[in-house]
Amino acid sequence: MKRKYLYFFINKLNEINLDYVKKTGAILILRNPERLNLKDLKKFRNKCSRRKIYLYISNNVKILFSIKASNLYLSAYNKKHYWHLKYNNPKINIIGSAHNVREVSEKIKQGCTQIFLSRLFKTSYKYKKGYMGKIKFNLLSRNFVKNFIALGGINKKNFSHVKDLKISGIALSSDKKKAGTYVPAFYK
Repeated sequence: MKRKYLYFFINKLNEINLDYVKKTGAILILRNPERLNLKDLKKFRNKCSRRKIYLYISNNVKILFSIKASNLYLSAYNKKHYWHLKYNNPKINIIGSAHNVREVSEKIKQGCTQIFLSRLFKTSYKYKKGYMGKIKFNLLSRNFVKNFIALGGINKKNFSHVKDLKISGIALSSDKKKAGTYVPAFYK
């Protein structure tokens, strides 16, 4: 059986305790790194590295190279091509996010090894409408030979439905601090 991964989206460096992240075995994805001080970002990367926590930098190759990181996350809205980065540095790992078939194809062309399919369940955000549900998610992920990660609306109430999906991981944004209570069942 393949190992399943857990991802936490963070906006600030002090948003979540790194010991908790290590305990849950999660991988961090830092949104909007350009809003942060480069010196603090390097310190944070070093803290993650010492604890053997993977850190992905979102959408910014310049910052990625400035802090000497090798993990890049591409949001669904990022349309630039980054496949050439792997030729220059084979250690670079690129993952991306998509909402539909067109965007999944685009992420494959960008060189993503794993793709976050979003929005699995309904969320409380006012500006986001619609969600896939289990059936549409599985139908979409079945058409591609990529590793998919479920994202959007995953919480303790609907977590039991995640086990029915053909995925290699889950990603949490808002419910990450409670994840330690119900996510360990995901790895069984």
